[in-house]
This record gives sequence, structure tokens and C-alpha cells, in this order.
Amino acid sequence: MSGSFIKTPLNGSALTPLASSSTLSEQVADKVVEAIALRQLQSEQRLIETELAAALQVSRVPIREAMRILESQGIIVASPRRGMRVATLDQAWARQLHAVRAAIERIAAHLAAVHLRADPLLVRRMEGCIAGIAQSRGSWLATNKADISFHTTLFEIADSALLWTLWNAIARHILIIFSIETYRDPDFDRVVEEHRVYLNVLLTGSEEEIDAEVGRHVAGLDTFERAERLLNNPATQ
Repeated sequence: MSGSFIKTPLNGSALTPLASSSTLSEQVADKVVEAIALRQLQSEQRLIETELAAALQVSRVPIREAMRILESQGIIVASPRRGMRVATLDQAWARQLHAVRAAIERIAAHLAAVHLRADPLLVRRMEGCIAGIAQSRGSWLATNKADISFHTTLFEIADSALLWTLWNAIARHILIIFSIETYRDPDFDRVVEEHRVYLNVLLTGSEEEIDAEVGRHVAGLDTFERAERLLNNPATQ
């Protein structure tokens, strides 16, 4: 897919001027990922530096730096003839992402469980993340970002430099797939309850129960495939 990337008017778009918090290039990267998650940028769509810079009201330097970040994470693909484009976000991508996430989160969950059971302050951090999910009602993007925050905190508590690096390599992919999986999903309360159950298993479950809960929590390939069909055929219920 080629041509201009702007699919919706800038008002209400994810691609709005940036506020200063993290580095500018990281903010640009996050904005591009949010636009992909909101389907304002499509799988395999060409990205044009000047249009991104104009939409975000930044120079082309942070745009280039953000593209390098996203290319290193496999979200953006560069080719000599087609320039920069969004990676192919298909079922093969979803299968690989689910497999990688399940593998590293299972290890992280066991490590985090040990720390959580020893430190009530860490439990309160996780409970705060669940509260953040509950408070995000009304915006699936906000809910999905709060969901990512829960799992990011889990990996922080696991306290493994290797797992932390691996999680950060896929976290932006996870936001995108969350947004696909929650497309036309009316059941907000289910998301909150799933995280409460997950935390309870981390606090009280056996090793086998933790393994089983991670499998249930991370499983979502069938949800992705169903949502993808809805995206490709909007009239289908």
C-alpha cells in the first residue's frame, strides 16, 4: 500500500502535536504506534517523513530517529524502492507474537510471584495498574495502554534484565494486537476481571496454576483472527 498515510482528519487523530515527557523520538514512535493501533495507519502502508513531521509539528530529525527505533522493533520496514512502511500485520505476525509473549511472560510471572508474595508494596503497584484499567472505561486505546502498563509493571517486578529487554522489544506490538483484538468488543468489565484473577493467581497459585493462568491470559489468537475478519469485512457481525 502506498501514497499519503493520512486516513482521517488530524482533529481527533492519534497524530497530534506532542507534549514533552519522554524523548521526542520515543514520543514520535509512540504516536505512530497509536495511529497503527487506531487503524489510522494500515498494515504495509507507506510512511512519508514530511507528512509525519507536519502532523506531529516536529522536525524531520526526531521522525527519522523514531523510524529507526520502530524498524529495530520490527514495526516499521525499510526497503530501497518503497521507503519506510508499516510491517505486515497478519496472522503469521500474530502467531509469532503470541508465542513469544507467552514464553517470556510465563517466566516473568513466576519471578514476579516470588517478589509479590514478599512485598505488599509491590502488590499495591499491581492493584494500582488494575485501577488504571478500570478508570480507562470509554476509550479502548486508553484501556489497552493501561493493560500494557499492568504487564510492564509485572516485568519490572520480575527484575530480570533479559526479560525486560525482550518485553520492551515487543510491547508496542502488543498494543497494536490488543487494539485489533478489542475491535467491536463491548465487554470492558471482562478486561478488568481478567487482571484481578491474574494477580490473585500470582499471589496464591501453585507453579502449575501460574502456568495455566498465563496461558489463559495471553491466549488470544482466535480473538485476533475473529477481529481481523471484522476489520476486513466491517458489515459482518
